[in-house]
Amino acid sequence: MGYAPRLVIAAACLVIGLMYCTNSDMGGDPHSPRGDGRYRPVLARGDGHLLFLMARSLVFDGDLIFDNDLARFGDPFSQQRTTTGRKGIPHPIGPALVWSPMLAAAHGGAVVANAGGADIQTHGYTLWHQRIVFASSVAFACLAAVLGVWVFRRRVGGTWAPAWACAAVLLGTSVTYYATYMPSYGHAMDAAGAGLFLSVWAVTIGDLRWRRWVGLGALLGLASLVRSQELGLGIVVIVETVAIGWVTPSGEARPWLWRARVVARATAVLVVALIVLIPQFVAWELVYGTWTGLPQGPNFTRPAHPMVAELLFSARNGWFSTTPLAYAGVLGLGVMAVGGTSLGARARVAAIGLLAAVAMQVYANSIVHDWWSSASFGQRRLCSMTTPVVVGLATWMYVLGRGVSRWRRVPRAVWHGVALVVLGWFVAWNLGWVTKYKRGRAPERPAGRICCRDVPAPLAAVARPIYRAVGNPFALPASAMLWLRHGVHPRRWDEVVGNYPWVPPTDYTRESIAGQGANWDLGGNGAQPYVIRGLGPPSAGPGRAIRWTTAPVAEILVPNLLPTPQRLSLWVAPNVPEGGAPVDLVVRWNGAVVVRASLTAVSPTRTVEWNIDGDVGLNVLRLEAALQPPVGVAGEWKPRASAGVAVGVLRFTGR
Repeated sequence: MGYAPRLVIAAACLVIGLMYCTNSDMGGDPHSPRGDGRYRPVLARGDGHLLFLMARSLVFDGDLIFDNDLARFGDPFSQQRTTTGRKGIPHPIGPALVWSPMLAAAHGGAVVANAGGADIQTHGYTLWHQRIVFASSVAFACLAAVLGVWVFRRRVGGTWAPAWACAAVLLGTSVTYYATYMPSYGHAMDAAGAGLFLSVWAVTIGDLRWRRWVGLGALLGLASLVRSQELGLGIVVIVETVAIGWVTPSGEARPWLWRARVVARATAVLVVALIVLIPQFVAWELVYGTWTGLPQGPNFTRPAHPMVAELLFSARNGWFSTTPLAYAGVLGLGVMAVGGTSLGARARVAAIGLLAAVAMQVYANSIVHDWWSSASFGQRRLCSMTTPVVVGLATWMYVLGRGVSRWRRVPRAVWHGVALVVLGWFVAWNLGWVTKYKRGRAPERPAGRICCRDVPAPLAAVARPIYRAVGNPFALPASAMLWLRHGVHPRRWDEVVGNYPWVPPTDYTRESIAGQGANWDLGGNGAQPYVIRGLGPPSAGPGRAIRWTTAPVAEILVPNLLPTPQRLSLWVAPNVPEGGAPVDLVVRWNGAVVVRASLTAVSPTRTVEWNIDGDVGLNVLRLEAALQPPVGVAGEWKPRASAGVAVGVLRFTGR
């Protein structure tokens, strides 16, 4: 790689470093001393605060007893006590292990500086200590992106394509935020750990030496220490095992023996990874009293109910819809996988393996209780896929460049201009969003119209007409499926996917939420985006807002997050005067009849109920009732035109 491409990569890393240096969050209170029992963030916030306290406990106390750390520096989430009697922090041990030497070095520097009169507090929770420790997030983010360059150059070639891709991903995806303004979270470290394993695997495909497979196992174990779900990255080893075990080498008389050798090496990767994970098992045993099970609770994941479309395309931190460069990168891996012999057989195996790793990570995160990653800048848990995204994005630029050059010679300056304009669009979009959270503001992103609240003004003029026509183009094909199924504009996808009437704590159990629940006001303005057809606007009533059905068939989308059994209760009232004929109501849930009721004026309001179990995602609630003249219900609620029944609150209750 020449000097100029390296300069592009170095410039992107420099921007990340400068952004990190401008991060002076301090929780809006730079002067109050820390350590008095109140939660006063420095650079570490939220989960990052807890991760840092884990490292502090290892360095300053030599243990994993967090009670004193939480009591002294703040317990913002009121951590629960475990079966061992101590407070738990349900995060992996890896970040604390990596940061501990850095924290120790920073503390040694503080002691030396204090000897010269610096007056740095020696409890470890200071800007001095955290600035030094979290600078590693800048290095990890740059490493993850550069590893993508290494993989692409070894498997495909090229110089400028991987350089531009590296710079764009560093500055145009979620890893930008977690390397600069939220460096206390372990996502940049996760990106580097996952990227190191995947890149070493990709550039050494076909090497059957035992040291290579043992090394891969060690790297997989290290990545899994940082984030436990990275154990699933081992799927790339399965891809390679199938690829090289499928064809028996010439001269090998016993195919079964050849395949046994390959399988043995693949098994060694898993065994070594589990050995490297022993510190995590020990930590879980010490803190939680068991090394099996999830510290977050048994319902933190739901393997049978993945929410893949939501994870990828929702306006609420969807990976593709909020990070278009990731979308392009994953599609680029697909191009690389089917690129034929022009890119080489090993490039194809590498692309298939990286795609399998992406698919595994998407599945693993889509089954998590809060698939939107709570307070998150984009889909933060998929920062781990930084290296594959660089490879895929570089593939697009490389393949398109070669294709056009065969047709017509294009000056290099033109190619650089195109790269700057196209990639610069998404980088500017991302940086415009990042800067909104520079001062520690939580990056909450609820469902809602995605355009053009996060688009800088010059870009919004281009984005707005596109959004009016097809909605967010990066929510396709999910938004198109909503349109095909229900006839609503694709823009509606952004508004209805990602918010839920009931979101219990992550450590909930079926027993803990039995009898508990939440209300969803179908009569309020907030329910309007979910209406498919046949329901009028909100209408004021005594003490509540309602909606009248304005057609014999009315439908509304009902989002549900929980796979556990629930009972739904819907408040309804008929449009019938005293002495009038009853209104027959049929309620269907996803097409199945769940309620048949005859509503009369004698009892003008009632609640209809039915049970659901496992209906995760968007459900269709259908109301069938004949229309009556606009007489209202005993004079209390009067529709503006012919109507059937009025609906109000829909309640979700665990059972």
